[in-house]
Amino acid sequence: MTEKLEKQTKKLDNGLQISVVPMAGFNQVYGLAMTNFGSVDTGTENGVLPSGVAHFLEHKLFAKPGYDVSEKFAEYGANSNAYTSYTKTAYLFQTLENPYDNLRVLLDLVQNPYFTEKNVASERGIIDQEIQMYLDMPEWVLEQRILGQLYPNDPIAEDIAGSSKSLQEINQVNLLETYQQNYRPDNMNLVLVGDVDFEKVENIVENSNFHTLETPLKKTFNKFAPIGAGGQETMDISQARSSYGIRIDTEMTGYDLVRKQFELNMIMETLIGESSGNYQEMSKLNLIDDSFSYNVVAENNYCFIIISGSTNNPEQFQEYLRKHLSYEALKEVLTDAKFERIQRDAIGAYLFAQNSPEAIANQMAELYFYDVDYLQLVQMIDSIDKDDVLNIAEKFLKDNNCTYYNLLPSGK
Repeated sequence: MTEKLEKQTKKLDNGLQISVVPMAGFNQVYGLAMTNFGSVDTGTENGVLPSGVAHFLEHKLFAKPGYDVSEKFAEYGANSNAYTSYTKTAYLFQTLENPYDNLRVLLDLVQNPYFTEKNVASERGIIDQEIQMYLDMPEWVLEQRILGQLYPNDPIAEDIAGSSKSLQEINQVNLLETYQQNYRPDNMNLVLVGDVDFEKVENIVENSNFHTLETPLKKTFNKFAPIGAGGQETMDISQARSSYGIRIDTEMTGYDLVRKQFELNMIMETLIGESSGNYQEMSKLNLIDDSFSYNVVAENNYCFIIISGSTNNPEQFQEYLRKHLSYEALKEVLTDAKFERIQRDAIGAYLFAQNSPEAIANQMAELYFYDVDYLQLVQMIDSIDKDDVLNIAEKFLKDNNCTYYNLLPSGK
């Protein structure tokens, strides 16, 4: 376990937040630049962006005139990657050497777009192949379908990469416009974790080429249609897969939303975690196997829970969850001792993650956009009491907030 972490931060005049977590003697350095822009951010003042534009940007920012940024990272001994989520896009490197050279490469990556008709056209084909590959993966298909039930006709129900059709609507013009609106320092933050000097990092960033816009960035949030009634389809699989979704409509943002995510995770861990009676019972009834899992997502404008897995009886699987995911069921099993154990486990998971520069950087960058200090998460978790957990269960664990989707083996 690392010693107690500290961080150094500075918000530059252009709005960019720099955070450095110095870990003296630690061999690995992890750097990450994140922008508050993801796949659901398709609404603009001038209309609607094609689905997949955030992911397309993630791919194309690596392309520069005459070279690829990943090659530059490799020259300086770093591994690089990037990812697009529903609401964020991140670019990262990890290295055992040349951290400041790699920081300059990271800044070049996010600051200097290079979009041409030719390189955009070639990328369409690459991303379309990626989309087609995922269409053959039942786990991915099931996730998209349950999101479509939870949020009908909403961008979150679209593939993060878009569709074959939407890819044709992405071009160098709307890519550059989208980049200029969202890849601006007041909508981004930079985190480095490892044995680096804050003043050197600050100097490099301040002398780099972030562009700025005078007009403030305006976020448009989507209005949601009613939850879908559920559905199913057949697929070439050997065993049925089922997903059960709970939508939690809340106007909470920032600190309150992050805290609510911890409370929802505590509810799920109590009711269907591996140590729960329900988990053991579902196993005995042969309703679940090792693929069973749940995921709590809480991001600005979206909050939901997805529970899924392979099952021999989708209808019984859903009925069991509908019956046992309730305020009454939680109140019966959530003793003081049970709550204290789950709370300790949540704190323990956070402390364990502090051994990983990658986990620290990703969580710190994400939480910045929620005005939450990563180093204060223990205090946040510790502030939750049993009544908080029961209250949110009473408010949201209701049948009209739930839906389902099944994938059934074809020909059966």
